[in-house]
Amino acid sequence: MIKLTELQRDALAEIFNIGVGRAASSLSLVVGEEVVMSAPTITLCRPEEAESVLIGAEFRQFSMVSQEFSGSFDSRAMPVFPESNALEIVRLMAGAANLSLEELSEFEQEAMSEVGNIILNACMSALADMFRVELEGSLPMHRFGDSKSIIFQGAAVDDDESVVLLLQVDMYISQRRVHGHILFLLNVRSLSNLLGLLDRYLKEQGLA
Repeated sequence: MIKLTELQRDALAEIFNIGVGRAASSLSLVVGEEVVMSAPTITLCRPEEAESVLIGAEFRQFSMVSQEFSGSFDSRAMPVFPESNALEIVRLMAGAANLSLEELSEFEQEAMSEVGNIILNACMSALADMFRVELEGSLPMHRFGDSKSIIFQGAAVDDDESVVLLLQVDMYISQRRVHGHILFLLNVRSLSNLLGLLDRYLKEQGLA
């Protein structure tokens, strides 16, 4: 499997950090209070390895949003939050701390689709800006699932040649920590295209 060099990993982390910073600013406006997102930790792995990371999380059921992106490289991008964390996000977005679980669930699909759309478009626009390319995204789709269904269900690439660019991030709202992941599922060809754009960017910056 293709591996990231330390320079590539650091550069991607820097670019994605710009993206999550933009996302945090936009989410702060939506929630009405400061949202802080940590610098992402980046891992390139196979789908089954990404599944193990999610299985190791605190909960088994997840709330996630997926979008397909196409252009200079293709990817299925997915922010993933444990279900209880997702409900906490919805509670804060709704501005009502006393909503019941049933009432929260009614808002969840719409609210999490908005959150996911903000996060993913901020991250992908950061890549597009730095690489000077255009990337088009589909409408966000929200669903629930376990780690296996999150990664493989409706996959846009062949599982035999899929790789996952896995970002682990922490989001803080009202000083509450919400742990989440952002997954980018790519095939080998798309990963090669992405790394080619990254290497060109590094050369332009005089870093390679």
